Amino acid sequence: MIDSIIKVNRVESDCVGYGCVVSPQYKRFQKLKKKLSDKELTELSKHKNATIRTYASMELIQSGKGNVPELLSTELQKNEMVETFEGCIMDVEPISSIIYHEYWNKIRIEASQKVKGNNYEQDLAMKKALATDLIMEKLDSIIIYSNEEIYWLLYDRTFENRKHKDSYLPRIEELAFDKNNSYAFEYLAKFYQSEYSEKLDKYLTTDFPKAKFQTENEVFYLHSFIEKLLESKNEEFKNIAINKLRTDEVWKDHKGWFNTTLKKHGIEL
Repeated sequence: MIDSIIKVNRVESDCVGYGCVVSPQYKRFQKLKKKLSDKELTELSKHKNATIRTYASMELIQSGKGNVPELLSTELQKNEMVETFEGCIMDVEPISSIIYHEYWNKIRIEASQKVKGNNYEQDLAMKKALATDLIMEKLDSIIIYSNEEIYWLLYDRTFENRKHKDSYLPRIEELAFDKNNSYAFEYLAKFYQSEYSEKLDKYLTTDFPKAKFQTENEVFYLHSFIEKLLESKNEEFKNIAINKLRTDEVWKDHKGWFNTTLKKHGIEL
């Protein structure tokens, strides 16, 4: 059964294709897990095959039997991708992101189900769960302090979930000002605007124009900074954004996305 899952080698959900049917691959793992002890399931979460490892990790999270911070840390170190199929979308995703979001979604859904009120009240319950859950806090701490290459969306989630402990500030400063991480930068601007106003302005006017954005994740940071600068009422900031795009080439591989942002602000390069 394990071999048959590896042969397909794709993590498929219980809803795939236009008809939202349960995939055969998903059914294979459901049959497999019924035959496994908790110890065997844990061992499969360490399997050399990415698909098996991902399915096993997801099951450990959903069943509440897994050490989620340990699963995340391991996958951040491995830095492997896995092919996925959910709904009508086929993709290739970092396993670390799948693990993080498996738990992130789990506590959000559980919190919303406890509320009988309207969508607004359910949304508040989900935000509270993300902000107060101790395991979620640990996962976010792992993301913040990791030296591995982190998928941009994990930083986005981490800095949106809550205001973190002040003891994290030196590391968040490093991410924002040394690593050009736009999500860390926005976090400081949101929660510590008065304390960091000079550093934030200095980064945008002096450091950002010289910063190098090269990886796929860094292109997302670049776009976030460009948006922030263009949305500013400060003409100097707008000129910094335009000059950055005129001198850098990396964004042109994603020019449709960037041009949409420029068009929104009435700018054409």
